[in-house]
Amino acid sequence: MDSYLDILPKGFTAIAVKTKGHNFFIDRKGISSTGCWVVSKDRVDDYVIVFHQTSSVNNVYIGEFIGKKAEEFTERKEKKYPRYRIFIKNIKLALKTNTNWTSFVGKNNGGFERIYLENKGQEKPKYLDPDSIEAEEGYRKDYSQMMSARDRDLANARKKKDNYTCQSCKKQYLVNNKYVIDCHHLNPINLGKRKTKLDDLVSLCPTCHRIAHTRIPPYSLKELKGIMEIYT
Repeated sequence: MDSYLDILPKGFTAIAVKTKGHNFFIDRKGISSTGCWVVSKDRVDDYVIVFHQTSSVNNVYIGEFIGKKAEEFTERKEKKYPRYRIFIKNIKLALKTNTNWTSFVGKNNGGFERIYLENKGQEKPKYLDPDSIEAEEGYRKDYSQMMSARDRDLANARKKKDNYTCQSCKKQYLVNNKYVIDCHHLNPINLGKRKTKLDDLVSLCPTCHRIAHTRIPPYSLKELKGIMEIYT
């Protein structure tokens, strides 16, 4: 599966936008530009990534960010926000891919068609089949870390603090007078042995906990919430 990490140099940032080609202008020897987007007025990125979605294959371009200009406005809750045209130089077609936009940017971005990205040298995310042995093992390994007496007490404290409610989907399950809720490590346990603290944990229902482990590294709580917003 293709990712922005395949094309964005290590240590650099980019603003990425998804388009079907509307107002996307390419000049390989001069200045190219995107359509107009609501973006930070003062933010300056190193690169611009344009994810051009077509009916057959997605063309992904990358070029150097050289500036932006407010040309349009959008209104939200009776407030006007400027929409900026983004200008690019040295643009090139970086790859053709069948990977969808959400997977390409490596986030569950809630449907937003522009996003800020950074390559910190992190590993390319690995997506797992939910029924795969690897996904199941990740879930079980996370769960099994809470088996010592101290960690069970810590897990119970976390669940109580979260009101036995999943912090992703916000559902609470009480079955036969017992709450059905898991504790999930916010930082992957494969980073090494360490003494778990209360803030290292979050309460998740079994379903959201399984979903978290369908990717390596696991989905963050913010990303899980984004997934729940799409499907609930």
